[in-house]
Amino acid sequence: MKSFAVVIWLLVSSLPPLHAAGSTPPPINLYGRQYLDLSVWARASSLRLDWDRRSRDAHATNRAMRLSFTINSREMEFNGVHVWLSVPVTPSNGRILISSLDVKTTLQPLLQPVHNRRGEKVRVIALDPGHGGRQPGNEDGSHQEKVYTLLLATKVRSLLQAAGFRVVMTRTRDEFVDLPDRPAVAKRKHADLFISLHYNSAGNGEPDPKGVEVYCLTPPGASSTNARGEDNGPTNAQVGNLNNARNVLLAYRLQKALLQNLNAKDRGVRRARFAVLKTAEMPAVLVEGGFMSAPAEAREIYDATHRAETARAIVDGVLAYKRLVER
Repeated sequence: MKSFAVVIWLLVSSLPPLHAAGSTPPPINLYGRQYLDLSVWARASSLRLDWDRRSRDAHATNRAMRLSFTINSREMEFNGVHVWLSVPVTPSNGRILISSLDVKTTLQPLLQPVHNRRGEKVRVIALDPGHGGRQPGNEDGSHQEKVYTLLLATKVRSLLQAAGFRVVMTRTRDEFVDLPDRPAVAKRKHADLFISLHYNSAGNGEPDPKGVEVYCLTPPGASSTNARGEDNGPTNAQVGNLNNARNVLLAYRLQKALLQNLNAKDRGVRRARFAVLKTAEMPAVLVEGGFMSAPAEAREIYDATHRAETARAIVDGVLAYKRLVER
């Protein structure tokens, strides 16, 4: 009964907020979804919208922020970092419409990060080296993903500890850990954040893919940006959606730090219903640190110096997140 109540609460909380009379107009119903006029929303958010109707691009800016949208696309940039929306931005009757869902679950959490309760600190980080044991993950000749995720996690742990964090690992050796057990370890150890570490491989039909990307849990009612390797069941609310605002903020901060520290292609902040994200009861993300199927990136993944740079970027992202949510 308790879990049913949680799901009902999640579904209700995912709806766009009601607006008081005389304030922002109510959402616009279109194609069975609710949208907001992007220009009206931008103005209410102290942003100036510039849209050249001869192009597909629109920009919402102020002195500190630049949000770039592409018409009829789910792709946008937030201060130079590629972010995937749940619903394409769409033109209608001379306006640009953005889904209320994306405003609530992506834009607002990045523009106005939620704060922890006063005195609540980010102290314990759970690191989840992907795969292990009988599950090697992606393979490139004799190279197995499970080996390099553990090497990366070990380096990240060392740097996090040096920065004053306590770190728990879902595995510390080459062993199989079932997917539901990974966030469960984080819960038992009272982790404040859960970070699952992986490396990518081609296989979804994209020609010569490369780059870094960070996933957080897909909002209820939305489709994911990559269905590969996830449970494609119902799109209803999950326990992990309780931390929607913090999930996307953590993913963004990690992606931004990876781009600042590495010479890597920006594949963006993405959404997926990966098993380790659905049941995590703390803010959770899954990092894809490069493609083992891309020869140049593979050489970097196997290189200890580059791995240390990746680890440093992940720690920088955690520290940036910590500064934003603590008060």
